[in-house]
Amino acid sequence: MNENIMLNCIMNNNIPELIIDKPDIINAGFTPGAVFKIQPYRNGLIITLIASEIATQRVLNEIENDHHIGMDWIQDNGELSLSGEWLTQTGLTGQPLAISVMAGKVVIRRQQDNMLM
Repeated sequence: MNENIMLNCIMNNNIPELIIDKPDIINAGFTPGAVFKIQPYRNGLIITLIASEIATQRVLNEIENDHHIGMDWIQDNGELSLSGEWLTQTGLTGQPLAISVMAGKVVIRRQQDNMLM
């Protein structure tokens, strides 16, 4: 399941938005309602499932001390949706993206000239 999926960000009312609804994310544990942590990672983002209430509280504490970390959940329709500053501040808008899906993790990075950035 560690494959690259090529996607482009779309603009929704001038706010960049990335929606991932591939079956691979479901197989990796990203099911409707699942809570995940978002943080910058190597010229992109890493999204990690949060498995328990204790882990959720730990992430909430991290968020209080670091505005570069966030938390969200998979929508009821199974989509993983990211928008706004998560995409612009990491340079993920306006270019092809490589999305690697692993058990409990999704890594989103820029792809340029067939190379990951």
